[in-house]
Formats: sequence, structure tokens, C-alpha cells
Amino acid sequence: MSKIDTFKASILNYVHHFSMYDYAAYAWLILIFFVTILLSILVAKKSPIFSILILMLSLGLLFAGPFVLKHYLDMYLRPSSAQPILIKKLSFSDTLIVTGLVTNQSKKIFTTCKIDVSVLKTSKSDIQNFINQLKPLLKQSISIDRLIEVNATEEFRVVFDRYTYTEDINVSIDSECY
Repeated sequence: MSKIDTFKASILNYVHHFSMYDYAAYAWLILIFFVTILLSILVAKKSPIFSILILMLSLGLLFAGPFVLKHYLDMYLRPSSAQPILIKKLSFSDTLIVTGLVTNQSKKIFTTCKIDVSVLKTSKSDIQNFINQLKPLLKQSISIDRLIEVNATEEFRVVFDRYTYTEDINVSIDSECY
């Protein structure tokens, strides 16, 4: 599966699990976009420079708004936490096993969770650690398709085959639950 197909599947999965709050937030974003475009057109005759600034603001809103909305909607409507509990490099094969927990911190029951596990190089430099997060050694996504009750915790396990890195590592786990 290519990266574009993965990105497309991720967006379709997100849209498939929209709630009424998601629809309202994105409708509000589109309304604000059109209002700022209209304002830009109305102001264009009196102040073309101000009109261009408003137009640039509305385009920035159109491109950045969905990402910011998704972040805040996930944080307030569907909060979840995931942390590793065991990271084990098997000595008899080139396999790394990451066991973790995902917790439902929302006020509603989750039916599915997408867990992204990234294996990162470690460094003493904060800048290098940030760069390592952008390009992980290994990355794998799994889906938990079981009900996770409110305040309940579910265990998951990810296996990385052909793992040959011998230095210290960090494991980053992100969860998206619906």
C-alpha cells in the first residue's frame, strides 16, 4: 500500500466516524471562510492591500483550519492515551515486540482504535530527537476493533520483524479512537 493510499484510507476512516460536533465544526470553518472572502471583496475597492491581507488570512484558514479542528476535536471529544508497557528485543531472532495499553478517556464508548507505533533512535540533542521523530527507524499501525468502555484499558502488541538496530531506542505510540 502506497503512502497516498494510506493517507486516503486515514482520511476516509476519520470522515466515516464523524459525529454531529465534527459536522458542525467543519461547517463553521467553511462559513467563516466564505464570510472572509466576502469581506475581502467588499473591502477591495476602498483598500486593496487590506483586501489582499484578508484574502490571505482566509486561504490560511482554509488550509490550516482542518488540521487544527481535527486536533481539538480529538482532544476534547475523543481523548485517549497510549503508552508502552514492555519493549522486548528477542535474542533468538531479529524481532522487536512492543506491548502497550490504550485507555479510553472519553465520555463515550470507542468501537475502533488506530494505534501507530514508531521506533525511534535516541540522542542527547533535542533537535536530533525531533528529527528522529520525523523519520523513525520502523513504524507500524494496527487497528483494535473491539469495544473499549469509558475509562477502560485495552492491551495491544506490535511485532517488528527484521529488527537489527543494536543501539538504544525510544518508542512513540499515538492513538486515534472513535
